[in-house]
Amino acid sequence: MNSKIVFSLFASLLSIYSSAQEWKADVSYRYMYSNQLDKAIQTYNYSRPLLTEKQPLLMNGINASVSYIFKNERNFKHGLNLNYAYFRSSAENENFNNTFNLHFLNLGYILHYENAEKWKGLYSDLIISATSSAVLRKINGKPFVYDETRSKAFGIGGDVQLKFGTYINLKNKSYLSPYISFSCTPYLFSPNNEAVINQTKGLITNNWSSIVSGQIGMTFHLRNEF
Repeated sequence: MNSKIVFSLFASLLSIYSSAQEWKADVSYRYMYSNQLDKAIQTYNYSRPLLTEKQPLLMNGINASVSYIFKNERNFKHGLNLNYAYFRSSAENENFNNTFNLHFLNLGYILHYENAEKWKGLYSDLIISATSSAVLRKINGKPFVYDETRSKAFGIGGDVQLKFGTYINLKNKSYLSPYISFSCTPYLFSPNNEAVINQTKGLITNNWSSIVSGQIGMTFHLRNEF
């Protein structure tokens, strides 16, 4: 690669880092509850009584995110957040392995709060995001084809998350923080979820769903102190 291009990329990254007060990346276990998704999978199991292993609900998943906090000397700071979550439901029966994969991708705004004088080491984040989802299905390891096309369902909506954590100093500007968070997606428009799961549409579930979830995990922080 041309040395000028390498230098330009390095200078750009350095500029972005120096303009931030904090970068953070986290990973967590995520529990989710969605009445509409649960109903679709429960109906799937009910309509297939001969299955030895029932299809698990889409409720246990993993979550990862990166955040950028702008420089600000106030207790309230602003930032950006990119978040990804993955849930999997798989059941293996004789000559028939069925898997549903659920993906979420959020892009949001953070309102970060910490007060070192009153609550040293503690912080909270309010994250308001646009969210998108995708439900994909595989049978025996291959994408499920329905009506001559790959079966898939996309969704779009909004999400609100409240997060609480505490800083543990590692060295220099690096920190770890265990955290818990709670989030709600009051409206996710996803009209084809039922079609992917049950090959029906509008008979079992609504074309939208609401979702609540909780997370417990760990965040790595890289901070530029004033």
